[in-house]
Amino acid sequence: MAELPDEDLLVLPPMPLATGRLLEPDGEGPPVRITKLEFVVSTEDGGELRIPLEHRHGAWWAP
Repeated sequence: MAELPDEDLLVLPPMPLATGRLLEPDGEGPPVRITKLEFVVSTEDGGELRIPLEHRHGAWWAP
């Protein structure tokens, strides 16, 4: 595979990607607590990379 320039590589920013601890369900019912959040990357060759986010300081961050 040819070398790619660094600016083409995926980089997750050093800032929260999401905030909150609860998710409102579809339909009715009380909000449910979030226990795991992932950033999912799908590639053109059919691969998939799952990057678990970390809950720190009330927000979800890239590792």
